[in-house]
Amino acid sequence: MREVVLIIVLMVAGLFAFSSCDPSTHTELAESFDSVKEVSPVPGGQDVTMNLEKEGNLDSFFTVSLDGSSEVEGWCIEWNEHASFGLNSGTNLYSTKGKDAWKGLNYFMKIKDDLRAKDPELKYQDIQVIIWSLIDKPVFDVDKIDEYENLSGRIYYNGNPYFNVQKVKDIVSQVKQSISEGVQVETGVILIENDGQTVMIGDETAFAVKTKSVGGEKAVDRDYSTCFDEEIIENVSFANWGWTNGPISENSGEIKYDIYAGAGQCDLSKGTLVGELTVKYSGGTFTATYKMTETSPYSGKTYTMTETHLWVGSEPYPTQNGKYTVAPGHYGNVDDHDHITEFTYEITGLSGPVYFIAHAVVSGFHP
Repeated sequence: MREVVLIIVLMVAGLFAFSSCDPSTHTELAESFDSVKEVSPVPGGQDVTMNLEKEGNLDSFFTVSLDGSSEVEGWCIEWNEHASFGLNSGTNLYSTKGKDAWKGLNYFMKIKDDLRAKDPELKYQDIQVIIWSLIDKPVFDVDKIDEYENLSGRIYYNGNPYFNVQKVKDIVSQVKQSISEGVQVETGVILIENDGQTVMIGDETAFAVKTKSVGGEKAVDRDYSTCFDEEIIENVSFANWGWTNGPISENSGEIKYDIYAGAGQCDLSKGTLVGELTVKYSGGTFTATYKMTETSPYSGKTYTMTETHLWVGSEPYPTQNGKYTVAPGHYGNVDDHDHITEFTYEITGLSGPVYFIAHAVVSGFHP
């Protein structure tokens, strides 16, 4: 794959209405940054039609769909640029994977869902400001937020930020410290060149859930699966979406679950069926096999996995420092993958009924 260089020149700053992401006149990519950053073109990701909307049903700065595919989270790369909402034809996709200039951003996007699970109060505004803070150009100073008049309305109002300033600083510092200590970052994000500011999307998070047919439509089978926002334990619930499954008794046979990506608020209608999970619990051993079974209508290929996380235990959730958590990084069984379609965990030494949470990071929502 040949590398390309995106050369970017800032527009003269002006007063934008309410948001840096308001509609604008056509702005070429070469005019939208002011530094040189290396990226790689995504094969098959040229001359794509992008539909860009404000956050809508997703807890993100934008929602993005490519060539009419499922909506995914989108984020703003250039705080000082307009966005081109609606349909944008002829857009081009580039990958930041393996590029040192984007390492901080790549790492943050890898741990973003984990951070959200640990801190349910981490809002999309916090995440968006962290993204801007990790990108060298255009420079963004969180302490000067009230000077950025184009951000008024969605990021701050009357000098009052809609995000937690200290929390943003702490996470940015954590990311930079991890990078300086040599943390390995194998994943990347996708940058979308379009008529407005550059937009960023990543892979989708997915969870296993038991479903049943209701009126010809799939619905969550609550005898097996419980959304994180429900109190399966008194006074314990989470703002994040996803499901804990069980309890499952030994020798209950093989059980199949669906794997759904992007099903915010545990709403299957918002998500995409990408695969199935097969579990078996016998003789103190719990076996879980993730398998991507569905073909992406966008790429024409089977969805793939870049990460898997599995929790198995006598309680519905793992704990961190004595508190229950749904952060995937604390599930106890964690693996990174190079776009695989099947993976199996085998957990031994168990006894009595168990619960499990099966999480994956799934690709296939872009070429």
